[in-house]
Amino acid sequence: MPPEPRGRTSGAHFRTLLGAGVLAVITFLHPGELSNQNFAAEPLSQKDEFAQRLQEPHTGLVDGRSLRLALQIVSRHQNQPSRHINTWIDRRVNPDSLVSPGSLGPTRYASLCKIAASAGCVCYPVDNCVVIGRPAWVAELSRHIFSHTDDAAPNRRPKRGAAGNPVDLHWPDLTTPNEALEIVRGHIDDRRAAVPAAGAFPHDLWPETLLRDISPQLAVQLIAGQFLDVRETDENQSPFARTYQFAGAQDDLESIRNLDPNLRVDVSGGRLRLQATPAAHQAFCRRMLAIPQGDSPAGQPVPAGANALEILKQNERVFSLEVTDKPAGPLIQALVAQLGLQCQFDPAANPQLEKRVSLSAVDQTLWQLVRLITDQASLKIDAAGDKLRVSANN
Repeated sequence: MPPEPRGRTSGAHFRTLLGAGVLAVITFLHPGELSNQNFAAEPLSQKDEFAQRLQEPHTGLVDGRSLRLALQIVSRHQNQPSRHINTWIDRRVNPDSLVSPGSLGPTRYASLCKIAASAGCVCYPVDNCVVIGRPAWVAELSRHIFSHTDDAAPNRRPKRGAAGNPVDLHWPDLTTPNEALEIVRGHIDDRRAAVPAAGAFPHDLWPETLLRDISPQLAVQLIAGQFLDVRETDENQSPFARTYQFAGAQDDLESIRNLDPNLRVDVSGGRLRLQATPAAHQAFCRRMLAIPQGDSPAGQPVPAGANALEILKQNERVFSLEVTDKPAGPLIQALVAQLGLQCQFDPAANPQLEKRVSLSAVDQTLWQLVRLITDQASLKIDAAGDKLRVSANN
């Protein structure tokens, strides 16, 4: 882990200790001062490709993995780069800490939130990147971004290619914040843009990072935001406004009023603009993005008269799953629980149920995933009324 610089933010200056006790004053632009380059953000909408990726069905187990690896398992698709989810982790969170979030899903965003929660963190999507970190830091960063952003008016996301428009950014392991800033600066032709000066940041060493289809101005805000002087105070819960577009969104507002009794809502043209605290915005996104794309909030209907095995076989939702050295029985139960089903395990099959299995699968139905596990563990699965009977495949 890179050493954490000690510093204080005062006005537009960031003070930090560099080298062997040498005090330097570094000019530092607050993220709010950078927001004029991102003044017309798109509302977070179920029609947007990024939101659809977040709503892709997902399940799995990543217990015992590091925070960084667990997040990568959910967010990256090596063979399908178009399905990549940008993530940005708070530099004051240990990415090597082990997490045990339990059963993931039902969507990729829900999985990210569960992994983050197991490390004492929260998630929030800003533009097309999910920021993950301490609650106060995520609150402060998102509030500064959206307090200076106008997403209320209809606006089309700019096409790739033009200077300052979305690009792919990549830097290798052990890159410093200043080197990352220079990589981003190379994609901003407007020399009048508010970008921190060269050498503005402390000498951290950052991990390899890939950000796809991201605004360079947002990337600058994310880099600068790592050095926010965040304190655990009520000020971090100051409200900000953001626009959303999700079917049935109004039905879920009452559930977040408990978090923000002063919540203000403006509905126009199918869009819902919330003036709310960061915690309320986060809760609203967790609710909206935990509904798999194409599903209703209540889930898929169960076929009339169907037994448990028929329900499992007929469900057409697809999932991605990556597990290593997990016992077959609990893994099967975790998968079918996505449909509210229970397993009845044959005691005579205990050796097979305890067999450790490993698999990596993309876009498979729950029935296909269960079959992959039963084949590895020499098990079979049958209907037992409203339950699934799992026994040895003799």
